[in-house]
Formats: sequence, C-alpha cells, structure tokens
Amino acid sequence: MATDEEYLRKHLIGQVVDNVPRGCLEEFERRAQKAYVERFAEVRHDPATLDEHRLHKLIQDRMFRMDWELAETAKAQGLRYTAKPLPENTWAYTYVIAGSFGLTQAYVQTIGALPIPAKYRDDLAKASGIPRLPLDDPREIYQPKKFYALLAHNPVGRHFAEEDQKLGTLQLCIPCRDMNSWAFAMSVPELLSYYPNRITTQEKERGPAWKGGARPLPKRDTEMGE
Repeated sequence: MATDEEYLRKHLIGQVVDNVPRGCLEEFERRAQKAYVERFAEVRHDPATLDEHRLHKLIQDRMFRMDWELAETAKAQGLRYTAKPLPENTWAYTYVIAGSFGLTQAYVQTIGALPIPAKYRDDLAKASGIPRLPLDDPREIYQPKKFYALLAHNPVGRHFAEEDQKLGTLQLCIPCRDMNSWAFAMSVPELLSYYPNRITTQEKERGPAWKGGARPLPKRDTEMGE
C-alpha cells in the first residue's frame, strides 16, 4: 500500500507534467547552463572588482541574470510573468505563471538546501495548496489546487574557479506551506523523463510500414504518450 509521501509525490509529478510545459523546463535549463558560464567569465575579467569580492559579486550578478533568463523563457514559451516590485521591500523578482503553478528561481548552496529566507516566498508557500502530512484521506490531494514552485540551482563547487562555477544541479522544488522544507524536489532532467515521449515530424510523416493499401495519414499531435 502506498504511503502518504508516495501519494503526494505521484500527485505532484502529475501536476507538474500537466501544467508546466516541457519546453519551459528544457529552455530554462539550457539558458541556466549558458548563464553560469558567461556570468563567471564576465566577473573573472572585470577589472574593477577585487579578487576577494569576485565570488560574492558572481552570486549577486548571477541572481539577476537568472531572473532575466526565467523571464525570457516565459516569453519564449508564451507564459505570463511579472517582475513588479514587492510591497514588502520594493524588490523585484521574476514570477512566472504556468497553469496552476507560480514559479520563481533561486540559488541554493547545495542540492536539497532551502534558499535564503524571504517573506515573499513564505507568503507564496502559505497560499499554496500543499496538504499537510499525514493525509486524512489520500484522495484529498487530487482536488484542484494552486502550487508554488522554485527552480532551485547551484554551481558544481564553491570556489571561484571555472569548473566550480558551472551549473551543477537544477531542480524543481515545491515547498511545504511553512517554507521550512521541500514537499517535493526533483532534478529537471529526471522530471523531464515523466513527460510524454516526443516524436519528430519526420517520424510522424513516415508512419508505420504497411503491406499493400494506402498508408494512414500522420497524426497531428506533436507528442505521443508512452
């Protein structure tokens, strides 16, 4: 018999697949890899930065770059987003809407770690529909809900060196309502494996080999389930 945690995990994977476009995750991962490399090179060659400040500057500059990349990803995928200043501190963060999900991005030091506390994240987590475990009724988690998720990313290492500052891990994480732990966390490559398999236009047009008679018309769908 499945545990509450297994019910919740299965449900959340389904919610992500149903609401967050595959292209959004794929594009943001590509952009993140490029952003990590380019921002490191820019900070390394900045003549107006002390060596002692380069790692701290990189972390700050990369945050702005990743917010820009998330906004560009949203535009490319036809998703709504905003970066209006927050009422709490007039700071601006990119916030993307993907179906029943609200998405932001955040740097974390290590895999599974929480980002630096921020009131806007606390508010988004409290407003989300993550149920508290244990569940009184497993069917509860199948009711329509709104979710808040972070695209959490971290470099390979911690030193200001080219190999250390490449993108290490990109995860989609859904916090618990108290924002003190993750209800769900999975790397983007693993999460993409749960999406329906893609087939190319050429494969669709070619279709199966038929002995005699006319070949059926190719399907219009761009994706086919497993």
